[in-house]
Amino acid sequence: MRTLLISLVQSINGSYAQDDWSTGVSTDADFAYFKSLRRRAGAIVIDRRTALNPQLPVINAPGKAMAATPVHVLTSSDPDALAAELDARGLRYRAHHFSPDTLTEVLDSLESRTDTILCESGPHLAYRLLASYEQAELHLSLSPLYSRNPGSHFCRLEADIDLRLVGVESRDSQVFLRYRRA
Repeated sequence: MRTLLISLVQSINGSYAQDDWSTGVSTDADFAYFKSLRRRAGAIVIDRRTALNPQLPVINAPGKAMAATPVHVLTSSDPDALAAELDARGLRYRAHHFSPDTLTEVLDSLESRTDTILCESGPHLAYRLLASYEQAELHLSLSPLYSRNPGSHFCRLEADIDLRLVGVESRDSQVFLRYRRA
């Protein structure tokens, strides 16, 4: 069974996206960590929404640490129709149908240069992967941005506040982060 790394970033108040995409809350440090995960991976998995988003750069574009890495799009819908749409957009991604019952088989069958696969998708696919794949490992990056947007779970104030980390403490697998205004 392969190792599956799931990379997610969210703001410290629970927003997983700014302008509906996680790249909006990423920082230079987060991106550097993300690239280190990419270097370990032999394949990337994403969801349909990520694959077809015209606002995002090509997942394996030059400069993103893995220009030649295979990208696999996991979908619960028709993979042939998705493959045709990907081809029409000039994307060299491979579409695969999966369900929670077939996830292990699908991931183990993917073309990959190593035994490590990286998920670069949103929280919905991440949840499915964590719930269904025994070798899944979540890498959650907390961005020092306090923001309000439709992805915010805990904040309904209009605010975008840059913060800096001033302390980290861990107790019984719970991590406590202390921030102040940057």
